[in-house]
Amino acid sequence: MCKPATGQSLSRLMAWSQCLTLILVLTGLSTSCAAPRPVEGEGPWNLTIFHTNDMHGAFLSRPASWRDDRAEVGGMIALAGHLATERRDAPVSVLLDAGDFMTGNPICEIEVDGIMGAGFLDMMNQVGYDVGVIGNHEFDLGRENARALAARAAFPLLAAEILNENGEPEFDPGPVILQRGDLSIGVMGVSTSNLFALTTDARTGGLSLRDQGTVVSEMITAIDEQTDLLVLISHNGFDGDKALARRLAGSGLDIIVGGHSHTRLKKPVLVGDILIVQAGSKLTNLGRLDLQVQADRVVSYRGRLVELTAAAAPAPDALTQLVHAYQQQVETDFGQVIGQLQQDWRRSSSRESNIGNWIADRLRERASSDVAFMNSGGIRKDLPAGPITLLDIYEILPFANTIVTFELTGEQLLHILEENAHAAATGAHGILQVSGIDYRYRKVGDHVELASVEVGGERLLKDQLYQAAAPDYVVASADVYFAMPQPPLATDLSVRLSAAIIAAIQVEPTVVAEIEGRIRDITGTPATER
Repeated sequence: MCKPATGQSLSRLMAWSQCLTLILVLTGLSTSCAAPRPVEGEGPWNLTIFHTNDMHGAFLSRPASWRDDRAEVGGMIALAGHLATERRDAPVSVLLDAGDFMTGNPICEIEVDGIMGAGFLDMMNQVGYDVGVIGNHEFDLGRENARALAARAAFPLLAAEILNENGEPEFDPGPVILQRGDLSIGVMGVSTSNLFALTTDARTGGLSLRDQGTVVSEMITAIDEQTDLLVLISHNGFDGDKALARRLAGSGLDIIVGGHSHTRLKKPVLVGDILIVQAGSKLTNLGRLDLQVQADRVVSYRGRLVELTAAAAPAPDALTQLVHAYQQQVETDFGQVIGQLQQDWRRSSSRESNIGNWIADRLRERASSDVAFMNSGGIRKDLPAGPITLLDIYEILPFANTIVTFELTGEQLLHILEENAHAAATGAHGILQVSGIDYRYRKVGDHVELASVEVGGERLLKDQLYQAAAPDYVVASADVYFAMPQPPLATDLSVRLSAAIIAAIQVEPTVVAEIEGRIRDITGTPATER
């Protein structure tokens, strides 16, 4: 807060102010009295914030393909071990999580005390998190399960802006004030501003969202005078966090601990006077932000990511036993071989892939539709030729997406394929893998046009109705993938895509998947070669 100088006559103060204003105007500087921006430094530090985000059930270590030695990296045991090591020179600290701890590993499908994913949350409880937020994937198994997870957490799981049908908070709205040493730390939490574009009514129906900027500003006003530091945990993604930081400039907010976009920020990003941090995903890294907090603001900071190699300090015995017990259960329940893959499955977000073709074909068969679409981003893992286990399918298709059918006119289908071709040409978003469709497109200047389209081997007819199928996430995101509103007569078959894929492999265990030229870019190709 700006305070007037004392011990000066009013006339001298006015003259000084006028002079200073003239200097600032001539030099192009602001006349505001905002606090100085924090600077990178070397300490000493009086607070350390440890942070994770988007763990997606990754409770076990895995070989690091990016390392020459392929050392084991990640998992809850490594997290606990590295925390113990890092805290040796960080005696005053907090541990925060920015959401999406659910979905990605079968541990999130294991029921404990009637709650799916409770085992992973129990590990978080043992590690000793102080505060977290609800991410969009915490809703993958429905509102009731998300609420049960929050109730089981031994730490506050916040989502200040999410309201139920009565206009009341669905989860703990916060804020939370943590006392660490001689510092009072105010922690606020918001979920995902576009939550309803990422989830379906079956999972979040009845909920509503308040404007995040308004909610955070209200909380800052309520606790600023009681705290030395203000931290917001957000599941908006890096771009969303930057936008929120610009909106909250000068509010008193010091730090945003982010998630959702899986961004590996090796160093904090300073937007105005607000520091933004994020630690990637799947417990590959632990974020560490060292701070010097003085006079109600961050004076200096140092941030980095700690790679969670398995060779760290030992974890507590109780946590180690819990991890090993769930590892054995996952291997027992999901280690069953269900088929044999004849070629490597390889993903692509910008062009046709053999795994995309195969999954889209099975989706179309299960729905008995003319065409089918599968979002490339929903396919989360490649697989080498050889045995296929249940675990492989759950890791390839970790999300609880169900199959939805709907009708399209030929004209609407053309529009969707034009958008898909545009996405392939520009990288605007990952493309849809297709089944029952063959099309060719070309880039003409700065736009993309379709050259030919066939459905079921026949030329597409604009006035014909076609039965289509897609995961519910794709239909809910029709504005992105289809560049059109959601189909009005969509029917959810209440069949999980992963279950349909498992059933298809069990019927035909030998899996052959090819790239067939369903999607072809013919830009610059002579007509005789098309």
